[in-house]
Amino acid sequence: MYYYLHGMITFHTADSIVIECGGVGYDVLVSHQDEFPIGEILFVFVSYVHTENEQYFVGFKTLEEKNLYMALTSVKGIGPKTALSAMASTTVDRLSSAISSSDEGFLMRLPGIGKKNASQIILDLKNKLVMFDTKDSLSLNANMETAKEALKMYGFKEKEIKDVLLQIHDKDLTADEYLKRALILLGK
Repeated sequence: MYYYLHGMITFHTADSIVIECGGVGYDVLVSHQDEFPIGEILFVFVSYVHTENEQYFVGFKTLEEKNLYMALTSVKGIGPKTALSAMASTTVDRLSSAISSSDEGFLMRLPGIGKKNASQIILDLKNKLVMFDTKDSLSLNANMETAKEALKMYGFKEKEIKDVLLQIHDKDLTADEYLKRALILLGK
């Protein structure tokens, strides 16, 4: 339903950020507030949670973080807030590594994850997660993801795009800057 919000981070609350988009401030629960500096204009990948009693956004700095969260919430017994709490206690790389290596002990040390839940996470996700720390993986930030989508619209193939984005080592560029650099590299 919602993929991301793009706007200025206006302030932090106890467990969330507020991002202003088009004059509206959206309260978004996040695992690591320090990744969203006040005053910055950012893309925040979101998951919209709607239950019988509440509605809220959960936000992520990277698409990999959002994908891991979505995978965790697909596991029976792991709800949105449990998944967010677990992710706040570690990194995407460490959590995905623990799942892939069946490290039940590590998972049980995360808030809200007991032995039964840890076993279920490993059972459901072990062979389904793509490791995010492999040498040839492409970790996209929101601006790079936007540039990637633009390159697809220009007709470039997925492999071409991945190869060229791997050559861009700057991580704090705007979407337009990523796109321009990628087009220059693709033109060579």
